Amino acid sequence: PPSPLPPSSPPLPPSSPPAVAVSTGTTVVWEWTGQGGQHNVSEENGTFESELTDEEGHTFEYTFEESGTFRYVCTPHESVGMKGAVHVE
Repeated sequence: PPSPLPPSSPPLPPSSPPAVAVSTGTTVVWEWTGQGGQHNVSEENGTFESELTDEEGHTFEYTFEESGTFRYVCTPHESVGMKGAVHVE
């Protein structure tokens, strides 16, 4: 499953925290583990959405220019609780 990574951070395990806090202007990178089938990252209001993939090492990044809380899900796995949030201060 994709994990949110702050810039210059080491890769997080699949059990990484479901939420991260960052400052405005931060680019968050999600990196796919290649486990559990196809995944994506889709913000609930359509602010960002990645492609659907199962490729290990695939990354998706988004730069948060506005403050707020951005909730996202993995569309195929939303019903099993694969979701997270990025809080931008």
